[in-house]
Amino acid sequence: MAGPLISVESDRRIAAIGFCPHSGWAAVICLGGTVREPILIKRRRVLLTSEPLPREPYHLAKRREAEATEVVAAAADEARTLATEAMADLAASVLGAGYQFVACGVITGRGRPDFTLRQALSTHAAIHNAEGWLFREAVIRAGQQMGLRVAAATPDAVYAETADAAGIIVPEVEARMKEFGTQLGPPWGKDQKLASAAAWLALARARVNRS
Repeated sequence: MAGPLISVESDRRIAAIGFCPHSGWAAVICLGGTVREPILIKRRRVLLTSEPLPREPYHLAKRREAEATEVVAAAADEARTLATEAMADLAASVLGAGYQFVACGVITGRGRPDFTLRQALSTHAAIHNAEGWLFREAVIRAGQQMGLRVAAATPDAVYAETADAAGIIVPEVEARMKEFGTQLGPPWGKDQKLASAAAWLALARARVNRS
């Protein structure tokens, strides 16, 4: 995918941001440092929707099928706007610490992203799949809009892909996650670990592409 819109200044260290999106929100982690031993810069929880828009837009679209297209489109636009604002805010924050974002990692889902609105509303499982992809794609598009290299991986694969990109083994990734949790304290659960792995994957791939 496209590289940064702005070249990294010579005195800036590169960093990556990782998202683990859910319906209406995402766990976010910022990492910098080296590919083999990244350091944690920021941790946040960001909203991807706001009132009066729904946290579960496809559920609402199912109840209001005459307005389904408008409901989903408004939620997608809002999610993308909020994701972009969150990235810009975090970019400004880490800049003060001498870092500049060059990449974004996103945890994706196991379902298919290619569906029609009719298919999305056909079953309860399809609604949940569509909702997940709405917020994930909003983050991916926000990263692209920001000019970041975007890396995506499923929860089942992200540790292995990160290890491969960083030239290490999966237990080393797991050990680093444990260190981050000890460093920051709670909340440090599955979402924060996945967001960290996504950021690490993005950081590693960005460094490979820049070398």
